[in-house]
Amino acid sequence: MTDDQHALTNGSRASRPGFRRASRGTALVVIVGAAAFGLGLALRGSSPADSYGGLPSWLPKAKIAVNRTVQASAERPQLAVIEGDSVSVHLPHGRVLATAVGPAVPANAAQDASADADVTTCTFTVTLNTASGRVPISPRAFTIIDEQGQVSHLGVTAAGGGSPPTLVAHGRTVSLTLRSRLGEGEYILRWAPAGRKVLVGWEFNVELD
Repeated sequence: MTDDQHALTNGSRASRPGFRRASRGTALVVIVGAAAFGLGLALRGSSPADSYGGLPSWLPKAKIAVNRTVQASAERPQLAVIEGDSVSVHLPHGRVLATAVGPAVPANAAQDASADADVTTCTFTVTLNTASGRVPISPRAFTIIDEQGQVSHLGVTAAGGGSPPTLVAHGRTVSLTLRSRLGEGEYILRWAPAGRKVLVGWEFNVELD
């Protein structure tokens, strides 16, 4: 019986000296390759997840959650909330979830600008829901402050038109439409639902292209 026939019969060729040398060579290549891969990861300070679907460790970590709900009260007002975020507003005799979205500007905002100043009509939607206790609504409670500290009031109506209600009833949702003529710049839409003290402010920008 030849060496090849003997190997096939016994199911292995490991007894052949040449095969043992090849096996040792292959194992050495595998070990060296694995060591090089591990060294590369150590030098980069990364893990295999960085290369296979994970986020690289050098990316900046988000500090502010998106679409978050923050808490506002007279003791802890929130005056720099991102437009679109919801705020749980705590009042002396009630609580409500408030969200401000906007501004929406006309499609032809540049043509809408007046002759003496680059201003346009900005529209906001304020939604008040999940109310408990007494939550008053007053158009005078909404103001805008600009980068120079100038405060102005807005026109406030119910979302469908007409005067807004004076209270947010328990379990009901109230949507308000707010409008103001503004120029380019950074602003804060503010709400003082329980008197003169502002409890919440949403930051926004106006751009006229």
